[in-house]
Amino acid sequence: MSLSEDDALPEPSSAIQDGPSKSRLVRERPSESPAMARTPSLPSPEKFTMFKMTNPDQSEARVTAAWIQANGDPVKAQAFLQDRNWSPVVGTPKPEVDKEVGRVKEIDDANKAQRAAVKEKGKQSAIYANRLALETGGASVSTPPTSKVAPDGAAAASPASPMTPFVAGARQKKSKRLVLHSDSEQESEDDDGPDTKKPRVAASYETRVLEYFNTRTKAALQELTGCSSDHADVIIDKRPYASKDDLFAKLGQGKKKAGPAGLSPRIFDDSVDIFRGYGSVDSILEDCERIGSSLRSAIATWSATDEKSSSTEVRNDELEDGALSLRSVSKGKDKRVKGYLAKQPSLIKEGIQLKDYQLLGVNWLNLLYRRKLSCILADEMGLGKTIQVISFLAHMKEQGSKGPHLIVVPSSTLENWCREFARFAPAVQVQTYYGGKEERPALRQTLSETMKARSRTGEGWEVLITTYNLAQGDDRDRKFFRKIDWDCSIFDEGHVLKNFQSQRYQSLLKYGSTWRLLLTGTPLQNNLQELISLMNFILPEQFADQFVNIHSIFKAKGDAKVSLLSQERISRAKRMMTPFVLRRRKDQVLKDLPNKSERIEWCEMTELQRSIYDDALQRSRKTILETEADTPEGGTPDPTGTSSKAKKKVKPKDKQYSENSSNVLMDLRKAASHPMLFRKQYTDENLSGITRQLLKEPDFKKRGALFEIVKEDMSVMTDAELQVFCATYRSIRKFLKNENIYLDAGKIIVLLRLLEQYQKEDRKILIFSQFTQVLDIIQAVLKIRHTKYLLLTGSTPVDVRQTLVDEFTEDESIPVFLLSTKAGGMGINLTAASVVIMFDQDFNPHNDRQAQDRAYRIGQKRDVDVVKLITRGSIEEEMLRLGETKLALDEAVAGDPDGKGESAPEREMKTSLMKVLRRQLEKDAVKTTGK
Repeated sequence: MSLSEDDALPEPSSAIQDGPSKSRLVRERPSESPAMARTPSLPSPEKFTMFKMTNPDQSEARVTAAWIQANGDPVKAQAFLQDRNWSPVVGTPKPEVDKEVGRVKEIDDANKAQRAAVKEKGKQSAIYANRLALETGGASVSTPPTSKVAPDGAAAASPASPMTPFVAGARQKKSKRLVLHSDSEQESEDDDGPDTKKPRVAASYETRVLEYFNTRTKAALQELTGCSSDHADVIIDKRPYASKDDLFAKLGQGKKKAGPAGLSPRIFDDSVDIFRGYGSVDSILEDCERIGSSLRSAIATWSATDEKSSSTEVRNDELEDGALSLRSVSKGKDKRVKGYLAKQPSLIKEGIQLKDYQLLGVNWLNLLYRRKLSCILADEMGLGKTIQVISFLAHMKEQGSKGPHLIVVPSSTLENWCREFARFAPAVQVQTYYGGKEERPALRQTLSETMKARSRTGEGWEVLITTYNLAQGDDRDRKFFRKIDWDCSIFDEGHVLKNFQSQRYQSLLKYGSTWRLLLTGTPLQNNLQELISLMNFILPEQFADQFVNIHSIFKAKGDAKVSLLSQERISRAKRMMTPFVLRRRKDQVLKDLPNKSERIEWCEMTELQRSIYDDALQRSRKTILETEADTPEGGTPDPTGTSSKAKKKVKPKDKQYSENSSNVLMDLRKAASHPMLFRKQYTDENLSGITRQLLKEPDFKKRGALFEIVKEDMSVMTDAELQVFCATYRSIRKFLKNENIYLDAGKIIVLLRLLEQYQKEDRKILIFSQFTQVLDIIQAVLKIRHTKYLLLTGSTPVDVRQTLVDEFTEDESIPVFLLSTKAGGMGINLTAASVVIMFDQDFNPHNDRQAQDRAYRIGQKRDVDVVKLITRGSIEEEMLRLGETKLALDEAVAGDPDGKGESAPEREMKTSLMKVLRRQLEKDAVKTTGK
């Protein structure tokens, strides 16, 4: 049972003040008197009994009415009885009943007003700015969505099976070769050579791996297999291996159980797969190097000056890594180079000036478009990827292109893209595909009939912007996008397409497009394998035939850092990505950007927090101690499922363990954040009292609510939820706890100190959290301290989000912006703030880094402070340590990280954390037993 994000928390102080002074529960009992039957409670019932006895000559109804009207004052009540002109009306206590039951009008009115204001803001959104221009046969689609559920909440189709072959997006003849699974029924029509050659090729890989196991060093074995140091010693000790069969016998390969010292029974086969992958990569690398050489030659002409000239800024070391670091070029002979834009497009609005590296980015996009090579623009966040794309599309229009171009964006950035087009290139005709389910049929029809590429008059839209959720929406949405022959398809925050087995990936891959562009802060996060998924998305012809083999290389097995940061794998990833990826960092191109400092504020648990944390830890001992049970060597189950027998055997247990471990980690994270994320303040006795009162409420009577069900619903609610709920009905406001319970957490104590410090310095503050309930608690704290704030979470309507950003930027009286890490950490500009407080951590550290860069980007004038709140002696310390290791991986491949994680990094982090907890419990057990 939970409350809507739209429901504002009540003022705890006022809730307590307005409630009854005593927690008194009164049961209704039948009475012979009509007056008593209509009166569920009386002021001071004990005194009333005595008062009634002193007036035996008066009727019970008259005595009761006098007592109620006097509000329990015997002197006033006696005066009423002695006044012959006083005429009580039976049933007059009804207004008193209204005060005892019913919803709290003030809170309902406030919530209603808030929802109305949000709806009104949504109507003014730039998302709908151009809808009036879309008219077909007199019909106009100009009304923003009115449905309560946001269109992005539409249910997506069931995810495709992992074994479903991909369908190529580009409508080209060779795209039918796109086969990703070796056991797929679909086969390449251009398959080279008969199947009889495959065993011979496989045998050669096995021979090479056998030689590797016989001759290579311990470090080399660890790098290839990801095994532990002890397991590498076992492999070396049992040398030599005369044959594959000899190796299988000595190392226990091909069996169901682990080999000597727990060695994985698939370590040899996995190594063969990796060698096979290297072979596939080598063939692709030849194509990539050829493409890269051609691109380098073209780029070199942009600075075709004397080699000794110091003005040549495109250096060989930058070109060796492809287009990773192109920052500026010599302008001496730009005009003589065909296809090079010496000046920004004339359609860019007057007064807007591209920076040198941005103009270079537009040229790079234009070059790859002309070569029909899809690509990834991976500039670090805050460097203006949006304006580079808009400038490129403006240049396309100047060259006569009518589109249509598709831009798919996260929900939080939809309005910002619309505004940026209007700001930078208003001459480019833009429309949005966004609306409720009931509005979209008419919108699809209108958009189909007003496309400039199909227009005889030369009028119509050229660019269509939509969200990921709608682009992969229901069948009608997907059919609409598939029917259009897109010229350019651009995917903002393109790292969300890193999972090739996801329904989103496969749906968007089917949309035909001449050219694709991914925009992302980094093309790589925790898994080198994800890079190949991205590259396959933009260049399916180059990668599809070898997709499965390549995946074998980029599975980082085990926990050993030597495997995670394998130089061989990293170097191959770099070589493969170089021709198709452009990445610049802030420190390379923005010399005037203020400094960014990061620090940790250690928070001590309160007594209640420590008690909850220790209880959660001990309660989960069994799950934690089972961490490595039935797990292959290295601790990471085979994600490819190539060993079907083993997978079938352990799948149910693995699934149960995964769910249990997630619950364990979640409880520990919650305990480290705030005790109100559990139910400790509201006892079972409190819940019984609340339930008895609720059953008298009209809302519950209408539903025929049962005592046991109502209480059970509340028993799973947290203290934070119950505190809010108790403020919504008059009859249960008496159960509200003191507002100080919000302050009983180490992080809140530190947060209040930081807020006081930064507000004195007149600095605006962003506070990020993973959990909306934590944000609810912080809201209550800010209300107690009378601090104004704004809130943006996943439930905030899409068409209102940019308005909130504007309000925070323009209103100096609002010092704090509360944001959920995922919804508020992507694609929005919050440079009005110069302080970022990370209240808790994400399992994927890149999400936290992305959230931080909402403030640290172009336009920031002040130094930025990033403060991480870490609870000492908790699971958060290990999350911090493991997160830093994962960030090191990205720095080795493509510079500073900045992306959005999905399931893979979370699984890796959770597995590592459970192992840490296991070792901790084992160590504690040894200390306790003394053994």
